[in-house]
Amino acid sequence: MSLADIIQIIIGVLSLVATIAVSFLIYWLQSRHEKEIQKLQCEKERIALQEKARLFLIDNQEERDYLPWCIIAANLYPLEKHTRKIYSEYCRCSEELQNEILNQAGYKIKQFTGKYWLQGCIDKLQQDIEKYNLGRDYLYDGAKYFHRSYDRYRELEWNGTPNIFEPINKENRLMMILNVAQISIGEYIDEYFYYFVDKKMDFDKETPIPPIDYVWEYQSLAHTREETVCMWMMELVENIATIINNKFGEDVDCQFFLEYTDAQAETYEDKYYETVQALYNAYYTSVVAS
Repeated sequence: MSLADIIQIIIGVLSLVATIAVSFLIYWLQSRHEKEIQKLQCEKERIALQEKARLFLIDNQEERDYLPWCIIAANLYPLEKHTRKIYSEYCRCSEELQNEILNQAGYKIKQFTGKYWLQGCIDKLQQDIEKYNLGRDYLYDGAKYFHRSYDRYRELEWNGTPNIFEPINKENRLMMILNVAQISIGEYIDEYFYYFVDKKMDFDKETPIPPIDYVWEYQSLAHTREETVCMWMMELVENIATIINNKFGEDVDCQFFLEYTDAQAETYEDKYYETVQALYNAYYTSVVAS
């Protein structure tokens, strides 16, 4: 092989190496440029998302305390037209925007999906109703009287339930001083757990009426209008779940806790979400774990 041939081969190899090197350099520069463009685009989208969330919170400032119930509305009824403006506005947002709204509003929880958990919570509640002898279980047929509060009567005004129940401890000095003769069903359930379930009082012959039976019998719910049955059902479910959670519930990671605010129920829909919130906080983590 002549010197000229060797030189020609070397030149060819160097040319090939140079071509490959240039190709890799061009590819690297293009990839870097694309990544920079992608990064800028992501930053632009992030800023736009933050701005949308900020405007949402400004536009709904008066109803901002209802955000925890918005989470429930978006989970259970994302395609419904709701009675409260902020529910519908929140459901129109993408999940990414919903989470940014919650983040800017100071909530640790994120919007969650899947509806199986609610029936799981109701199942847990039914077990506790039997465990603590709280009365007959009327959450049959998929808890129809509870869910009809939303399905049929969501637009009805919520005015609360009256204080018409006799206290278990009629010798309570504080109540005697305040001249309190009748209490709410929530207070009655609290007394029932304290005096009867926790055995803080001796009962010789007559034991306290289980709270569910007390409401059902003395309010004649078997012979009254359905919306009245739904009203008392929500009140019972919320108070039982809340009291059980306060007495026996374990500490929950803040990312799974649906924070309470100063939101006040004004419609049956509000009250329904408030009650679902109590169920969620009492039983959600155990349902997910099981």
